[in-house]
Amino acid sequence: MIEFASILALFGLVTRGAWCFYFGAKPKSLSTGLSHHLQATDYTIVVCMHNEEQHVDELIGALLSQTPSPPEILIVNDGSTDKTAEKLHVFENKYDSLRVIHLRSGGIGKKEPLAKAIQEASHDVVLCTDADCIPESDQWAAIMVEGLGEQYQLKLGVSLPFQGTGFLGKLQNFEAERIASNYIGMAEAGHPYMGVGRNLAFLKSSWVSVGGFGSHLHVASGDDDLFVQDMVRNGASVGTEVRKEGQSNSVWPDTWKSWMKQMKRHLSASSSYRTSTLVLLGLPAIADCMIYLGVILEFMHSNVWIAIAILALNAMIRGLIFRTFLLRAGRPSRNVFMLLFEPLMGLIRQVLSLQVLIAKPKQWK
Repeated sequence: MIEFASILALFGLVTRGAWCFYFGAKPKSLSTGLSHHLQATDYTIVVCMHNEEQHVDELIGALLSQTPSPPEILIVNDGSTDKTAEKLHVFENKYDSLRVIHLRSGGIGKKEPLAKAIQEASHDVVLCTDADCIPESDQWAAIMVEGLGEQYQLKLGVSLPFQGTGFLGKLQNFEAERIASNYIGMAEAGHPYMGVGRNLAFLKSSWVSVGGFGSHLHVASGDDDLFVQDMVRNGASVGTEVRKEGQSNSVWPDTWKSWMKQMKRHLSASSSYRTSTLVLLGLPAIADCMIYLGVILEFMHSNVWIAIAILALNAMIRGLIFRTFLLRAGRPSRNVFMLLFEPLMGLIRQVLSLQVLIAKPKQWK
């Protein structure tokens, strides 16, 4: 039993280490340097809003302050019942570059209003963000649209939470950084599977060529990850952008209940993933189970130092590789210590995944 425990833990450790190394240690950077010849007529920024009156002023102010000034900002007011429409009307009358599409009813799903905006966009390059997101710099839009139409049909950006407070905020920061590390690393290793709609740029013509969101309209989420997978299957070239100046910061739920609801909505799309993608994403979880089971068996047979050595080696490998991503993204390297809470987050994700299988979320907000 002791030998079996050691072999099990070491096999899990090798699998976990190989996965982390391939998808994180030596990224094949797809980012480009900011071009100085970017034309101000190149792109449309698209945002969907449903009851976002508290975010309208700050978001539009941040978008208008981009350098160079965005040629078109297209807002979809998805049936808001608060003062969102009134606030948007003021900006629309003041700025020629800003257009608003008003829908009578909304809040059910994001894909249809988003599709309406993309169809109405005046330019082939489309840059999406959310109402509760703020660009990290005034170069955000220029960085995110750079290379589209020349090198890429799709570009995956990073969007991380504003620094939250307390344990909930720290856990949310860690989960967002972990997810970003995964999808950026897999894209740069040649296996793109998702992005985040809060910071995603693509060609309208390519979106049309895959049928828009038509293949997954029945899924509440997926306007980012399932769309990315459709684009990849269609042969789209994918770029990534990790630099801090090209990121956007977003507001995350401030209660455990609302965060769990958000996570369930995001997890609802995973059942539509390709089997190969699910296998790649499942390998780390399987490896972790091997490691922890082996360590438990070692402890049960009083091989304390072997168990500690395995745990320490696992933490060192994962910590060094995760720190590489944190530094690329301009995040504090001390955040690497949040890996200690990965078992807790893994348990939460598994419980939520089971809940999603029983009853899938059907609403955007």
